[in-house]
Amino acid sequence: MLPPGSGIPAPGSPAWVLTFCAFLCLFAPSVFRERPSDASFDHVFDAVTDTMDMTDYPQADQSVIRSKLGLDAAQFPGIYYGRTRNAMKAEEMLLIQYDPARKQEVLDVVNQRIQRQIQVYEGYAPEQKARMEQAVISVHPNYLLYITGDQARQAEKRFLEAL
Repeated sequence: MLPPGSGIPAPGSPAWVLTFCAFLCLFAPSVFRERPSDASFDHVFDAVTDTMDMTDYPQADQSVIRSKLGLDAAQFPGIYYGRTRNAMKAEEMLLIQYDPARKQEVLDVVNQRIQRQIQVYEGYAPEQKARMEQAVISVHPNYLLYITGDQARQAEKRFLEAL
């Protein structure tokens, strides 16, 4: 037991509980924060697409990535953007590896893309609008998977396993 007036709260006292909670609030996030994955982009891509039918996700070139997403593919360690060639369908997939400092930027780009596509399909393709509203976005410190279509949940499951 500590002597009274020592300035240190006694264990079990309300002040001690409050001090302990403050300590947890300050330091717990850094302890439990998700760490960037060490998995290579090729490994993650292969795991995600291994059993997928990629017909609706043909790889787009850098100019399409720039025009549809506003991203410069050369600035990322790994990026795959595939989009259906059928304008009446909403299937698209983005798998991207990035520096953790760019996480919010990439997430914002994806959310903007989804909102633009919802607006496009709103007037004439309600089933494609619904597909966009059900898009899968899985965000991690240095990877993001965004995918629409029937294979989205399975792709997300394989993505999470690959990390």
